[in-house]
Amino acid sequence: MATDTKQRILDAAERLFADHGFPATSMRDITNEADVNLAAVNYHFGSKEALLIAVIERTAAPINRDRLERLDALERDAGGGPVDVEALIRAFLAPMFDRWSLWGKSEPKILKLVGRIHAEVDQELRAKFIRQFDTVFARYAVAFQRSLPELQAGDVHWRMLFLVGSMAHTMTWGASIIATDRGARREPGEILEALVRFAADGMSAPAPQGVAVPAGGMR
Repeated sequence: MATDTKQRILDAAERLFADHGFPATSMRDITNEADVNLAAVNYHFGSKEALLIAVIERTAAPINRDRLERLDALERDAGGGPVDVEALIRAFLAPMFDRWSLWGKSEPKILKLVGRIHAEVDQELRAKFIRQFDTVFARYAVAFQRSLPELQAGDVHWRMLFLVGSMAHTMTWGASIIATDRGARREPGEILEALVRFAADGMSAPAPQGVAVPAGGMR
């Protein structure tokens, strides 16, 4: 029964945070949607911020495992050599798009929520969200650096930020485009491949001459 209550709260919070944003969603909205009282939310999660992190963790953990498993396979096949840049980008992005296919492309709530987090929440809460991806980011940064040795580490970090940003923007607005523009409708797999090709050109572009990139990158 407690597990059922916890799942109802998570499901309700995911829907509301995705549709209305974290700042605009109140605890009362969540309790009404989940048909629970405030004490139940506090018991299971303690705060609205902790609830948001729990919502993300529920989906992020398997996505991160998938990303790392794909990277392991690519590096194993490469035998210690560099991995094709497009393959790296596809391995990083595909787990999110695979889940879009499974959930249906009309209302991918968790994907929409990820986009909102990047755009709407404050820096402290965004940092808590980003920490869940530290291991994945570090592993992929090393792989991209090996595949793009002509780039400095700072360039790689910034380009990975651009990659994450383009993914987040696609998740935020993709469902709206699919719903309103018949000519722009694409299957998730088609959107993934278009984004992979777009991002690969950006990741592989020569670094601008005479432009200093801070060594700390996105950190």
